[in-house]
Formats: sequence, structure tokens, C-alpha cells
Amino acid sequence: MFEGFETITCAKIRDGKKRIVKVKDGDPAGKNVIIVDDLIQTGGTMIHCAQALLEKGATSISAYVTHAVFPNDSWKNFVDNDVKFQNFWITDSIPHAKQIAENKPDRKSVV
Repeated sequence: MFEGFETITCAKIRDGKKRIVKVKDGDPAGKNVIIVDDLIQTGGTMIHCAQALLEKGATSISAYVTHAVFPNDSWKNFVDNDVKFQNFWITDSIPHAKQIAENKPDRKSVV
């Protein structure tokens, strides 16, 4: 998909109310990983994906999201979380994206 870069895939499985996210394909060990997603709501799946990648040896985690919906200020799930994102890029496809980017963590950017 991205020439010269390995694609690593995380998969989500629901077991009742429990969310299980695992690294399905690829090896994140020793790599700076960017999670690419089209839409984010509460961020739970992304945080679990980042945890799974770090457990498999990823050096750092960043994220790129096209539609950062974040209802009810759910972007706060990324503040003071054990999983630290090196960078967090969002687009301005949602009207409140620029306001979200002004809040912690400080490394959010609107592209």
C-alpha cells in the first residue's frame, strides 16, 4: 500500500461487551508505527490497537484520522492515558476539528 513501508494490520473482535484488539499481520518490532483510520469516535479501539502494537515491540505510535468525530469530548480519552501517541493528525472534515486540536495532548495537528 505504501511503497517501501510494511503494512501492519490490527483486528478487533468483540466477545460480548469485551473488545479484543490484536496485531493480525506484520511485525511492529522496532518500528515507528502510524495507525491510519477513517473515523474515530471514543478512541477505544485505537488505544487498544496502540497497546497491542507496543506489546509487540513498536518503538512509537502516531495516528492519522480523517474524521475525528469525538462526541462528548471523548478526545479526552487520549489525555493522561498510559498509551502515548507521538503525533496525532486529524483533518478538518468535522467542523470542530480545529478546536479539538487546540487541546492536550499537544501533538495533535489538523491537516
